Order: sequence, then structure tokens, then C-alpha cells
Amino acid sequence: MNALTQPVKHTHLTTKRGKTRKKLITAGRDLIYNKGIENISIQDITEAACLATGSFYNYFDNKNAIIQAIIEDFQDLFSECLREHRGRLNDPAMRVSVTLKYYFTQAQDNEAWRSFIISAGLSDTHILAQNPKECRDDIGAGKKGGRFRSENVFITQSLITGMATNITLEIQRGNLPRSAINETIHHVLRMLGLPDIAAKAFAEAPLPDICVPTRDDLPADKNIPFRITVDRRSKSRDVQLQPVGLNPR
Repeated sequence: MNALTQPVKHTHLTTKRGKTRKKLITAGRDLIYNKGIENISIQDITEAACLATGSFYNYFDNKNAIIQAIIEDFQDLFSECLREHRGRLNDPAMRVSVTLKYYFTQAQDNEAWRSFIISAGLSDTHILAQNPKECRDDIGAGKKGGRFRSENVFITQSLITGMATNITLEIQRGNLPRSAINETIHHVLRMLGLPDIAAKAFAEAPLPDICVPTRDDLPADKNIPFRITVDRRSKSRDVQLQPVGLNPR
């Protein structure tokens, strides 16, 4: 068992309320995997969680709310996987590069994540992305240490987040090749003030072995493209792009 497949040590709430909420999230997630979002009801979720139907509304207003909670749970898992490795990176440029590459790569390759958003009908509206506050902290640390240049950390973070969001989405849609990952990181590091040769070296460095969230019971099929082959969604595609986990904490 290597670092890429080891189980994620995720600390959940231990209160009764926290455990009940987690049961609903887990039941909802697994039902979406198995049936697709349009084929499940709130009653299905509560029955799978062995709870009364009315108990659902003690935690979530509607089905969309529990879907958002599932997405946030995914984001927490990915962030926790990356946290220990990030703590060992003293160079802010390396931290930014590794973090961007990790989220870019997992957005495309992680079977647990991509299968969920396909089954939930969200693959063209939701992505994995670094929490913006953490991104601002990385930029601020690099600026303070003289590694980065930024007149306004908030604007710089917004530019990086927007760039990462759009590039990830375009790769998912098949409009950009995977090489866009390294090219984007290269441009981000140059924007932060690194010399071109250094930015390119960081961008092209291989991603270290970092653990990722997995689902042991979810088969991975490399022959299934990320882009949706069957449109399961009943709602219009005309929705606002909502990057995952972008609410500052």
C-alpha cells in the first residue's frame, strides 16, 4: 500500500448530531453513485440511513443542500490528504505548484470524485479547487518572505482561482489537453514573480506521492471518459459555475 492508496484519516464530528448528519451524507452520496441524482428522493436517503424521513430536515433544507454537503465533505477529504505534505514544503513556490497540480490532477483522475459529479450531473459546473483563504495565505507568506510579488493578495488569489477553475473545466470538457496543467502552473508562478526558468522547473516537476480519497467498492474504468457520455441531468445547463470549497473559512 503506497501513499497514493492508503486510507484517508478523516476526523468526523463525534456528537450524536454530527454522526446523524454524516449518516445522511454517506447515504446520499452512495445512492447518487448507484442511481444518479434524478432517481433518488429524500425518503430514499433517510431509508438508506435508517432514519425517519422527517429527520432529514433537521440537517438539510432540501436535496440540493445535501448535495452541497457531500461536495464539501469531498473537499475536506482532499484538503486533509494534502495538508501533511504541504506542511513539509518550506518554499512558497513549491507549495503553490504542488497544491495546484494536486487539485488539477485529482479533478481529472480521482475515480471517487469524478464518478460522483457525473452521477450528480455536476461535471460541467463543479470542480475541485484549493480553498481561497489557504491560497491567499500561501501568496501572503511568499510575499512576506520576498519570494512572490503581489500588489494586492486578494486580487492575485482571485486571478489564480479563476484561472485554475476555468482550466480545470475546459480540460473536463475536452477542450484543452492535459499539458494545460503544467502550462497554467508555469504562468501562475511567473505572475507571482518567479523567473521563467524557475517557474517552468517547478511546473514540470512530477507530483509527489500524496494520499487521495478512494472508494474501495467503486470500480475504476480507464475507458470511461470524464466527459458525460449520457446526459442524466433534468435541469438546464445554464447555471453559474460553482467551484468546490470556495467559501472562505
